Formats: sequence, C-alpha cells, structure tokens
Amino acid sequence: MLSQTWLVAKNVYRNRFKSAGFWALILVPLLVPIIGLIMGWLIGSTNDGNAKLVIVNQPALVQTLKHDKQAKFDLSETSDEAQAKSQLQEGKIDGYLTENQGHFTLTTSSKTSSKFNQQVLESTLTNLQILERSSKLGISQVQLAQLMTPVQLSLSTVSQTGNKVTGNHQAGNNLLAIGTAVVILMLLSLYVGVIAQEIANEKSNRIMEILLATTSSKVQYYGKIIGVMLLALTQIVIYVIGFTVAFLAFKENSMVKMVTSFFGTVDTGFFAYVIVMSLLAIVGYLFIASIVASLINDQAQVQQATSPIMYLALIGYLSSIASAQAPTNVILKVLSFIPFVSPTLMSSRYAVQVATTQEALIALILQFVAVLAIARFGERIYSRNVLSYSNERIFKQLINNVRGKDSSKTRGNLYTGRKITPKKLILAGVIIVIILIIRYFLKH
Repeated sequence: MLSQTWLVAKNVYRNRFKSAGFWALILVPLLVPIIGLIMGWLIGSTNDGNAKLVIVNQPALVQTLKHDKQAKFDLSETSDEAQAKSQLQEGKIDGYLTENQGHFTLTTSSKTSSKFNQQVLESTLTNLQILERSSKLGISQVQLAQLMTPVQLSLSTVSQTGNKVTGNHQAGNNLLAIGTAVVILMLLSLYVGVIAQEIANEKSNRIMEILLATTSSKVQYYGKIIGVMLLALTQIVIYVIGFTVAFLAFKENSMVKMVTSFFGTVDTGFFAYVIVMSLLAIVGYLFIASIVASLINDQAQVQQATSPIMYLALIGYLSSIASAQAPTNVILKVLSFIPFVSPTLMSSRYAVQVATTQEALIALILQFVAVLAIARFGERIYSRNVLSYSNERIFKQLINNVRGKDSSKTRGNLYTGRKITPKKLILAGVIIVIILIIRYFLKH
C-alpha cells in the first residue's frame, strides 16, 4: 500500500511540476515585490541628482544650508522673486524658497514637487531657527546641545513566564508570526484549489473509476495529499533559495539590514514552533479540501466548494491582527486554542509572549489531534463520495455523510470502518471546551 501511495504522490507531483500552471503559481506571488522594486528603480533613475532650489533674498541661509549634510539641494540665491518664478516656469529650477516674518514658503511645480522632502526641509529650517534664536539669547552651542539631547527610552515587557522581553525581541517574533500567517494564506489560496481541481477533474472525466479498479480510495486519498504537499514544499524551497541569493546580493541595502536586524532577535524555539504549526495548518487544510472536493462533480463547483475553507483560514488571520490591539481579550484567548484558527492566532499571541509556552504547546497538540481526526474522517467521506455523483448541494451531502446516510445511489469502494457520528463530534467538542474553561478559571 505504501508503494502505491507513493506512486500516486509522485504522479501528482510530476504532472503538476511539469505544467506551466505550477510555475505560474510560483511567479504570481512574486509579481508584487518585483513590480515594487522596478517602480522604485524607475523613480530613482528619473531623479537626476539633487533638487535645484533657489532661496530668495536670504544669503546667510544659503551659506548655512550648504554646510548642512541633511539638506541635499543644489542651492543658489536671488534677490528677485519674480526672476525665481520665471526660472521655475521655464523648468530651470525645481523650486524656490521665500521667507516672510519667520514663515517660509516653498514653491514648486507639479513636475518637481516630488523631488522635495517637506519633512527634511522643515526639520532643517527648524534647527537653523533654533540656532539663530539661541545665539540671540546668549545660549552657547554646548548648552544648546545639552538642552536638545533626547531622552533615551527602551521598552522592556514582563511576559507571562516572568521573563523580561525587549521591544526588538517582540518585534522580531511578531514580524515572523505575521509573515508566516501571510505565507499560510498564500499557500492555501494556491494549493487548496490544486487538490480540489485534481480530484474534481478525475471525477468529472470518470478517471477515478479506472484508478479504483487497481488501487483503493485510501491510496488515492493520501497519495494526492502527499503529492500536493510536496509541491508546496518545492515552492517554499524555491523561495528560500531565491531570497537567500537576493539577500547576499543586496545585504548592504539599508532596508535589508533593517529587516535582518528584526529577524536576528527571533527565538530559535519560537521559530521551530511556527514552522511546525504552519505545516500542520497546511496539511490540515489540504485534508479538508480533499473532503470537500470528493463531494463535487465537475470543475465548475471547485471555487464554490473551496471558498468556505479560505474563510476559515481568514478567521485566524484577522483574529491575529485583532489580538495585537487586545492581546488579553477572553474571546481571542479561547479562539487561539481552536484548531485551524490557532496556527495564526496562537502564534501571534505567543510572539509577544501574551500566551505562555504551555498554552502554545496545548494549541499545537490540539491542532495535531484535529489533523489526525480530519484525516481519519476524510477517509470515510472520500471513500463514500469519490464514486458518487449526487445532484444535492455540497453542504447537504456533507451532513448526510456525517450522519451515515447515502447521498446517491451510485456508490463504489465504500468505506466499512467505524462511523464518526454527530454525537461523537459534539462530545469531543464539549470535552475540549470544558478543558479550556477549567484551565482558564484555574489560572485566574
């Protein structure tokens, strides 16, 4: 059976890997950052040198700005504002600066306004004005430097475990948690559709009837999951290699250095936790997609059937964003233990150490148990419906399968194992909720 399962997995992997659609799945998510880099390069290339700025009737200001390293302007001066306005209209300069009773006005054209950073120019003029006023008040530059020295404030948070956590440490963990949530959503949006299309295509073309003549539904079920999972891992490996090469090529870039400084503070244990939780989330959602795909009859139903799966994934993602604003909220705390929501929500809470290590491990174990339960439950659903061509609605078919009722007269290779009845599912859910409630009240 293992050899047959692996054969099915290799066949799914090989066929998808050779297709143009798979490489499109890899390239499409990269289009946004690539376009952003190209646009940044184009904007930078069109900015030919420093902005040409004329200062009207302020010779002392010109000399001061020329010695200011922050003021990156090609400076000149004039005593005639009309002449500066004429030069601006002719495109000879990018803007001119005037002053009236301490109020400065920067005049630019619609073509050159982007060349000026108003905040930098305003900060420079403010510093110059402070120096001028301090000189009039008889304050020395040393005294002024002492007055202008900013207060140094560092953030240190006491976590649930009693340990002190620095702001950079939290930022690195939180950045990793958010990035992982985005990656999970991206992979799910791609591969939930792939597994659904794979099964729907074989059902609609009646190929499954031929396949099940030589293999079992269990082989097909797990083989397709493994094959699609290998495709997802291949995409991840390609991205890791690509980003590693990009990092080595642009490691001196200021933006790359800033991101690297954040990730440098990430805990090794937290990194391992996020990886394991993410893999469990992806595998679990693929099992759910296989269950749903076994209920559809043609490709036209794929989008309709897989949409609720993405909605479930979005609950965890949106909840993780909400937890950043209200990390101690009781509802979010309970949701962080719910399987298929916990991979993103608990990771987000654990990143800022609002959740303890014990709570994170409980959520991980619950997610693992849920994946095993969904896999086992999916065997029966897949076996009952892979050769079933019912005209009933997908949700109604799923309810009938849970209750053990036939959705169609056309059957094949029926599963003969134990039935997972609604009572068992409700009992399991009640037990989990009771455990969470008891733990919450014991802790508080």
